[in-house]
Amino acid sequence: MPYRENRRYSSSSIITPLLSVPDIGEEDDGTVEITRAQTTADGYYDSKLRRGLNDLTRLRSAASAATYNTFNSFFFEHIDEGAYLPDVGLRPWLAALGGFCAQFCSFGYMNVIGVFQAYYATHQLIDLSPSTISWIGSLQSFILAFGGLFCGRICDMYGPRWLTVPGCLLLTFGVCMTAICTEYYQFVLAQGVCSALGASALFYATTSAITGWFSKRRGLAFGVAASGASLGGISLPFVFDVVSTRASFSLAVYCVAILLFLFSFTTVVVTNSRIAPSGRQPYRFVHFYLRPYLDPVFALVTLSLTVVYLGLFVPFAFIASHAISNGFSLASAFHLVAYLNAGSLGGRLFSGMLSDKAGKFNVYILVCFMSGLIAFPFWYLSATEAGIIVVAAAYGFASGGVLAMYPALIAHISPIREIGTRVGAVSAVIAFGALAGLPIAGAIVGGNASSAPDYNSMQIYAGVVMMSGSVIAVLAKARATGGKIFARE
Repeated sequence: MPYRENRRYSSSSIITPLLSVPDIGEEDDGTVEITRAQTTADGYYDSKLRRGLNDLTRLRSAASAATYNTFNSFFFEHIDEGAYLPDVGLRPWLAALGGFCAQFCSFGYMNVIGVFQAYYATHQLIDLSPSTISWIGSLQSFILAFGGLFCGRICDMYGPRWLTVPGCLLLTFGVCMTAICTEYYQFVLAQGVCSALGASALFYATTSAITGWFSKRRGLAFGVAASGASLGGISLPFVFDVVSTRASFSLAVYCVAILLFLFSFTTVVVTNSRIAPSGRQPYRFVHFYLRPYLDPVFALVTLSLTVVYLGLFVPFAFIASHAISNGFSLASAFHLVAYLNAGSLGGRLFSGMLSDKAGKFNVYILVCFMSGLIAFPFWYLSATEAGIIVVAAAYGFASGGVLAMYPALIAHISPIREIGTRVGAVSAVIAFGALAGLPIAGAIVGGNASSAPDYNSMQIYAGVVMMSGSVIAVLAKARATGGKIFARE
């Protein structure tokens, strides 16, 4: 099925009119007639040149569309935006499945940074401070978020598969390289940079695809997709713990890489877009990335997410090492990360379903405030094994809601054809919150030969910044609804 029109263009149909000469008459007054003839010829050729260039432009657009159709039909026939309704049929849920697998590989892998943080601190990088080690996970989260600045626009122009294929390859390669790392800079490059680039490409490609396939049940679809991160956070720590205990660190990481490859390859197979890509467009940074911030609601939502991201991943990174300082074994501390992600599974699904009924803003504000409240005072006051397990599961539930609502909320306040770009614009800003959050928390914890780690101050920090983010979200909602704070929005 053709993308634009059935009209065919050949090189001869475009070039031949340009080479034909108009019939220009001759009269007695040579000077005047030569001037008129020259003017007529110039106008004639200018007109033909413009028509030829327009035909070339249409030809290139048709060729671009044909390339996309051929590439996309590797697994599916051509997808026509008008031929398929959102929310209906198998294809929307295939896109949701792609999002589920992509989030298993992106945020699911990101959610186990606490396991790697605790392992590095007791093995390969035992001579480094917690703040220094935390830069690995911090850089990983930064690139995962900041990559949206480029990935979102690429997806809008060329379609999701231009991101899912390289994302699968980069993620698998980065994790495999982590298995043979021995030096700090090697872990930074393999885990903090390479695998994060692949995870970012997978996440933003599927986020854009889901947005086009769903309308009324978009919150549920994002909740289903986000639950993949929870499954990754539950399964990967157990795989890593069992294999590293019985065999070696390298073999454990290779097993993780195999799982990530299987899920990322599934993402490549099932992810497709209902909305045909727009093709190459001029790169206008101000228009695409700065213009949305003229909208006060968009700017306030971005500010809220940035503040929340300063503390959101702190419990993920430090709950295991905090438990070890309270007498947990290394294996029990790793299991806490799994409990946290088990709670996150319920939070992502529940918040997604609830947001379709109660409103995107309402659910986002609620889960942000709950996350801060659990970090401080509940985590602050928990020192027993049972108490820390409950805190891990409860925080997973609340923070899972935040991660599920983030793309849904941006889609809610954005035009549908700009969602990929706008999610990227937001992600580029909140990435700096993710980058700074863990090193700040690590510096607060401290801990060396002369002083004990200060986890209490770190818990206060995490709780306060997340509750502050929920307050900013209230202001954004008030602006969006004209002051109706209790509206269903």
